[in-house]
Amino acid sequence: MKFVLVEDQVMFRGLIRKLLIEECQGKILLETSTLAELRANLDKVRAADLLLLDIWLPDGDGLEIVREMSAASIATPVLLFSSSCEDYIVERVNKSFAQGFVHKDEDPKVLLTAIQIVAAGGAFFSPRFVDRRRQLENNPESFDKILSRREQELLCFLGSGYSDTEVAAVIGASAGTVQTHRRNIMMKLGVHTAQELQAYALKSGFTTVARLQ
Repeated sequence: MKFVLVEDQVMFRGLIRKLLIEECQGKILLETSTLAELRANLDKVRAADLLLLDIWLPDGDGLEIVREMSAASIATPVLLFSSSCEDYIVERVNKSFAQGFVHKDEDPKVLLTAIQIVAAGGAFFSPRFVDRRRQLENNPESFDKILSRREQELLCFLGSGYSDTEVAAVIGASAGTVQTHRRNIMMKLGVHTAQELQAYALKSGFTTVARLQ
């Protein structure tokens, strides 16, 4: 089998490489730590039997690549992995075109099973992911039932500490519009300060400690 591996943590990447070569008798067409290099080598992704992709990478969001692959009709199966399994991650993975997800804390045997199943055309989502998804589906007050898709996208910025002006520059809107969105999001979530909004965003997976500013 042929693989493309995208992971920025050296130790974890080494573990996956070992599994692919020794347990799957695989050939790695591309091994990288950045989305930029992956985008520059989509021909190798097309030729692979499986793309193994971390969600949080130094230069962007791995789930964006999954969306781009779908738009470009690249049918290579995708197995995602992450050290995060918070609500927002679960919701986005669930709505993506990825065929699998494994939490980085899982036993290596779980990762190997996922690789084998997804590469063969199946789907595999680790038990931690499935449990979290079930909790979301059964919670009438989960963020996906309260916030619009636009509000969820903005919460990624607002919860990371971006000002209204900074968010406005990114999305091409006025600071007043962003301020209105911020006020509505906080009201819907029942939070009252920027610090509480950041705490919610971090707990729910809209941001990470590394992205807080």
